[in-house]
Amino acid sequence: MPVCNYSGSFFNPIRTGLDTGLIKPFTRLARKDKDRFNKKLLVFLFFLVVSTIFWFLSMLGKDYTTDMRYPVRYTNFPENKVLVGELPENLILNVRGNGYTLLRYRLSSRLLPIIFDVNSFSLNRVSDESDTFFILSSVAKSKISGQLGADIEINEILPDTLFFHFSEVVSRKLPVKADLQIEFRRQYMQSGPVALDPDTVTVSGPESVMDTLELVFTEPLAKEQVDRTVVTDVLLRPEKYLRFSEESVRVNVPVEQFTEASITVPIETVNVPEGFVLKIFPAEIRVSYLVPLSYYEKVRRQQFQAYVDYEILLKEELRRLPVNLSRYPDFIRGMRFSPQTVDFIIEK
Repeated sequence: MPVCNYSGSFFNPIRTGLDTGLIKPFTRLARKDKDRFNKKLLVFLFFLVVSTIFWFLSMLGKDYTTDMRYPVRYTNFPENKVLVGELPENLILNVRGNGYTLLRYRLSSRLLPIIFDVNSFSLNRVSDESDTFFILSSVAKSKISGQLGADIEINEILPDTLFFHFSEVVSRKLPVKADLQIEFRRQYMQSGPVALDPDTVTVSGPESVMDTLELVFTEPLAKEQVDRTVVTDVLLRPEKYLRFSEESVRVNVPVEQFTEASITVPIETVNVPEGFVLKIFPAEIRVSYLVPLSYYEKVRRQQFQAYVDYEILLKEELRRLPVNLSRYPDFIRGMRFSPQTVDFIIEK
């Protein structure tokens, strides 16, 4: 009986026929259908966008009422008065206008603040003895409208009342203090007092603030690895409600290389009662210090003063007296001395 051989070779022509004769036509048909769908989708989206644009443009042609937050800048305050307290940074305007106009103003409102000329209005005092005044926002409507233009109408302004708290201006001359943050290179130090030009400025402001003000500070001046004299202009630190006669001062910080030196100084005795003798051991101290090279030869023993005070023995029972160093040159730094206490004997 013949046996049919269903081997792989028997079905290969069939697979080949399916691949070439059936699958490829189906693939081409699917691709054509997809292309048609994509074209229809693009046409639909195009007309949807166009219709949306026309709808949007037609809606912009209508009039609308809306609220807009507008920044405001206040100018021209009364003479000899200073504003104390805060004013609204923004005004809320309820406006009516064409959609195109409102859209344009919404886009430009952050860039073009309303200028509020305070001196152009009649200020109303809250009470006879008060320094607080007010302006009704409705009074300012026409002037604000003039800044916005004729194509927009203001219905309402919020807040409906603007309060101004004024104080009399007081002027005083005050010293300036430099805010220094200077790091020196090794063996370099400040060799003298900081000089400011000018060292005083005229400050104007409300009396309540001026009464507590004693100094005017500069902006911080920070430098590192300094090895020479610093001369620079520094701005004064701004203070709320205050005006300065100068915007900046020239700061001069003398800087020199330092060296270490030492000197012996005799110890004096003070407040010793008559008829008594206070003997101390040792009778002098050694003072070590840092001195600028240019001042090294100028240091003298007479520029120092060290002493012990007898009166301390009347208050405390001590075995050794503490030594005080009361005078030394102002151009030396890093001073230390030894010994800091001495033995003593009291004789009649």
